[in-house]
Amino acid sequence: MNKKGLRPWLVVSAKELSEISPFAWVIPFTSTIRDYPLVLNWETLVPTSQTNETLLVQQLTCVDIQARKIEFVEHVTIPQQVNELIHAILGE
Repeated sequence: MNKKGLRPWLVVSAKELSEISPFAWVIPFTSTIRDYPLVLNWETLVPTSQTNETLLVQQLTCVDIQARKIEFVEHVTIPQQVNELIHAILGE
């Protein structure tokens, strides 16, 4: 089944990666509320954000941003809790 519509992603890769590569590390958001250790309520973490959904940190992936239709929404500082979960996933 193919989901319709655009979904927000949080870009977590360093800006330098996008300068030398078409790829970026991203984490998807979902409107579904889930209670799992690697799922975070974005509205609670970043209350000033325009995105008020659930961040699925366990779905950290690398995507070709040049091959996708993307639209910049806002710039946010990645919360420390998100960084810690990324490092845990990557085994660092």
